[in-house]
Amino acid sequence: MDWTDSAHVATENNGQTVGFFCYSVNTADNIGFLKFVIVDKTKRGKGYGKEMLNLALQYAFQITGAKAVQLNIFNENTLAKQCYEKVGFIERKIDKDVFSYKDELWSRCNMITSKQSF
Repeated sequence: MDWTDSAHVATENNGQTVGFFCYSVNTADNIGFLKFVIVDKTKRGKGYGKEMLNLALQYAFQITGAKAVQLNIFNENTLAKQCYEKVGFIERKIDKDVFSYKDELWSRCNMITSKQSF
């Protein structure tokens, strides 16, 4: 089905959960979408996010046949944004101040990577 999310859990070899993400692909344009990308807070900064994203992109390009994968991130989440950039995502568009949290306004950044970049 178009745009139906599939949930994925990343684990270590011993079965310990280290992360989670949802993935879908729009078959009309063959572009995948990652969302709800989460890495266990005790595992952050240790390469788990990068490895999980590399595996997610491998799945997207080799199994689902996507030609590109995009995601949205809060532009203020600089550490996560750097992780995405390390695996090949580039900034495509920023929508300023679209999400209100407490007394703050956050911006949404759309990022994309292509099969050719992977």
